[in-house]
Amino acid sequence: MSTTPGDLSRRSVAWRVAALGAGVVVLLGGQLADTNDWFPLGSLSQYATPRPADGSVVSTSLEGTTVDGRTVQVPLSPAAVGLSRAELESQGQRIIADPALLGDIARSRAALHPGAIRLRQLRLVRSEQQMRDARLVGPTEVRVLATWNAA
Repeated sequence: MSTTPGDLSRRSVAWRVAALGAGVVVLLGGQLADTNDWFPLGSLSQYATPRPADGSVVSTSLEGTTVDGRTVQVPLSPAAVGLSRAELESQGQRIIADPALLGDIARSRAALHPGAIRLRQLRLVRSEQQMRDARLVGPTEVRVLATWNAA
């Protein structure tokens, strides 16, 4: 059997079809199982999940009290405290179970910003606001989930 350059043999076509099929099976399996474990060949639900028009908006943040008594918002970024918002949110249950972990974040902030005023307290805070017809309505409910106090 003679082939011209650019023609694929049946074996080459079969191999490519099998590889494509395996990729599609993994992709669909990850999507149907709704797992991020197979990303990028599965779901990355934080980007793929739409928000309902009626529901709530939840935000996790850090709030601190400085040694001079002022309440400050502590930015959530690797440059500010050594971890991102997503990392903090993924560790939320651990922090709630062991608020001393907030002390590690406070120490990281102090190391990253030696000139910044020190914190005597750091709180993990969750804010929630209701939505109706995709518009924010009513007051924001703020709940302190965990508190760390400097020794």
